[in-house]
Amino acid sequence: MRFTALLPALLLTLWATTTLVAQSISPMEIGDPTLNAGKVKWIPMQIETGEVPFGIPVERTIEAKNISQEDLVLIEVSSGCHCAVTEWTKEPIPPGQSGFIRVVYDAQREGEFYKVIAIRTNFDPDTQLGLGMVGRVLPRKE
Repeated sequence: MRFTALLPALLLTLWATTTLVAQSISPMEIGDPTLNAGKVKWIPMQIETGEVPFGIPVERTIEAKNISQEDLVLIEVSSGCHCAVTEWTKEPIPPGQSGFIRVVYDAQREGEFYKVIAIRTNFDPDTQLGLGMVGRVLPRKE
């Protein structure tokens, strides 16, 4: 009788543990919480550079596809440090067309890196959207 009473509690504990573990290892969902959502498609939202050699700048491009019915303007694009430089389309991007955001990371520090590229557009000028660049700089060769 005692075992019969414990069985449901054990099964519930096993189910809860399995569910929590499964949720903790699922990939992070990347989305756009700003007013740009449904108007701009960012390709990709996070740049994965993989391993890069020390001291050799890595350059990647983010496509900004205008999926709205009005012109898209990239008002400001910046990074949080001097180690990542940005360049972007300055002219209005018509509906259905794409612009670009070019990011160059200098790779002057060994190890993991995560850089946030802050973007302001005419669709949500008061809010910055953060897109990411992540990778690993290999150790310096002597």
